[in-house]
Amino acid sequence: MEWSPAVFCLIGAGLFLVLPPAVSSTTSRPFPRPPGLIGCEFMHRGNVTCSWEPGDSTTTSYTLQVQRTPRNGSPKTFTCTTPDTNCTVGLGRSTVTIIFCITITAHSGSRNISSLPRCQPGRTEVILPPAILNSVKAVHGSSQCLNVIWSRILSVFPVADSEIEDGKLNSQIEFTVQGQLDVQVRNVTVKGYRVLVCLFRPDTSYIVRLRHRYQGPASPWSPWSNALQGRTGEDAPSAAPVFWRQVKHTNRDGCRLITLLWKPLSHFLANGRVLFYNVTCWTENAQVLSDHGSCRDLQSSSTSCSLFLPAERCSCALTASTSAGTSPPARMLLPGASEIEPPSPGQIAARPLDDSRIEVSWTAPVKQPVSGFVVEWFAVREENSSILCWEKLNTSCTTLVITEGLKPMERYAVSVKVLYGKQDVGKNRTLQIYTRQGTPSAGPDVKVLRISGSSVELSWSAVPVELLRGFLRNYSLYYTTRNQPARSVFVPGHAHRYTLENLSPGNYDIFMRVNTDAGTGEAGTQAIVHISEVWGTHSTNTVPLNLQKIRILFCV
Repeated sequence: MEWSPAVFCLIGAGLFLVLPPAVSSTTSRPFPRPPGLIGCEFMHRGNVTCSWEPGDSTTTSYTLQVQRTPRNGSPKTFTCTTPDTNCTVGLGRSTVTIIFCITITAHSGSRNISSLPRCQPGRTEVILPPAILNSVKAVHGSSQCLNVIWSRILSVFPVADSEIEDGKLNSQIEFTVQGQLDVQVRNVTVKGYRVLVCLFRPDTSYIVRLRHRYQGPASPWSPWSNALQGRTGEDAPSAAPVFWRQVKHTNRDGCRLITLLWKPLSHFLANGRVLFYNVTCWTENAQVLSDHGSCRDLQSSSTSCSLFLPAERCSCALTASTSAGTSPPARMLLPGASEIEPPSPGQIAARPLDDSRIEVSWTAPVKQPVSGFVVEWFAVREENSSILCWEKLNTSCTTLVITEGLKPMERYAVSVKVLYGKQDVGKNRTLQIYTRQGTPSAGPDVKVLRISGSSVELSWSAVPVELLRGFLRNYSLYYTTRNQPARSVFVPGHAHRYTLENLSPGNYDIFMRVNTDAGTGEAGTQAIVHISEVWGTHSTNTVPLNLQKIRILFCV
């Protein structure tokens, strides 16, 4: 071997040159890798199941060795052999409170390699038996809490009362609202057999289960306990009802009949069963009105009441009460009878979506302090009164899909009002609409006003809107006489009189039908008119169309 000058310089300077070891010309065998213990689950006075990561790829089987090392007495080893990476071995009646040392041995041909033993109390990885849930009850004065009482069987639950009091248990509660599918799991602190859990909604039924594990994450969770149902107590409503009003009519002196309306509180906001409502009204100078009209003793089913208010500006307040308290008040300001109403919406449009839905849209007034909108709708009727439906909306909404109380072939009046500031109400803008039109179920009752020569003047009353079942476009007036084809004329929808002229002598059957966008409706009452050959001589008779058919049958 020759030395380079660089080597001599390093040695002369008192430094040493470290060279890498020489590479052997032969390849050494790889050192075998032992299996790695992942974890175990101990069953008190039962067995233990352990799992591990595989070691050498040539391993054919494994042996699990669990050595019991009691404080007094000789150790005892329990084993099981398997080709898999987990195994369960019985421990007889061994308690998990003592020390266990666990070793995994991998067998590969004639060579064995073992993991380092891991020694710890079996309770570190014990799986506890399920707790026994005894009761789940409401807590007086705490509507968001339930008192959960549980117990255990001491012989199979290896945690002492003192350890429970010291917080050696990790615990979780599982709960779901009765009748729903959404399950929630929360950690809870358990230091006894009575657990106060405050995670709930007032006046709500829950299905509850409980589980534990010993001390920390190394211990697996026990199975869930049996399930019990519990209901939280009531609370005062957390919000005021949505409040509105309708001016029914105003007297000459400005006194107004007002209907106050409100939406029932949802259970989520009521926090219990609403027992009654209370309405109080007062004038602008704070004088409380003594005439409550029908707004006295309002039961839980009430959603409206009526009373007379004076001409001056007034205010009304509405509250809802449960057994636990009263809601915040909803307030309504009613301007004086002589005050000028603020502007209405810029535009309003509506279109049917199907037989039970109408979409309403509108534009807000420009440069106005708008605070919201109210959409009202009701069935247009002549014979019976209908129920006013309404919806209060914030300023971000300029479209509403109406779904309440709609059905086909019934006319609805839909209006939009603008709210200004603190509930000042603007003029309404209204339109009428059907979800689907139909043909009228009745026709006009035709009456003969006058016959003059060959002319007949007729009149009729409008068909009630309930029977129209669509928008009236025009009438078809039919008149027939023997030995001549039936004739008809169209009469404008706004007309209530019409004169047939140049009629030939003879007997005429005259009746009318209403035409809507959906088609022609049923015939109305029939009038029978005789035009004489000598003008000035005539006779009339009016019979329902079905009786006229009977008359024709008798003539045959």
